[in-house]
Amino acid sequence: MTTNDKVNPSIEEVSNALAKMIADKMEIDIATILPESNLQELGLDSLDTFDIIFSAEDYFKIKVPNDQVNITTLHDVAILVHQLILTQKP
Repeated sequence: MTTNDKVNPSIEEVSNALAKMIADKMEIDIATILPESNLQELGLDSLDTFDIIFSAEDYFKIKVPNDQVNITTLHDVAILVHQLILTQKP
């Protein structure tokens, strides 16, 4: 069962899925991406960060409100996405 099939993925599953999205987009080793990793230090600019958020919306079938952009680390994104999954589940 993949994370996308689960109704309530754990924060770790969300974080792992986001790390894979970042690794694929930035062409970096997923092992170098930790929850406390700063997105800018990983090479993501603001457009890259929005692209990751859009990918997460598609992957997890959620909608991230436009005002929810105060994120600097992978953990910040994972918490935001996880909360939205829990509040927006069908």
